[in-house]
Amino acid sequence: MSERRFLLWLLSSVFAIQAGIFGVGLFYCTRPGGIEHCPDIADNYEKTFTVMIATTLALLTGSMPKE
Repeated sequence: MSERRFLLWLLSSVFAIQAGIFGVGLFYCTRPGGIEHCPDIADNYEKTFTVMIATTLALLTGSMPKE
């Protein structure tokens, strides 16, 4: 598997994992009395998602062959 293809798989994995984590977090935070314990779930999700995507995209653009 080429490095570029691996990084694209990594990028798609980041999206899938983040969607799963966010879904589980929302499930537990929307249960009765749960939202008081995690009012900043959106901020945490955004920070984590941004860092993971930025890192993967930086690796992807850095691995592109020079023409």
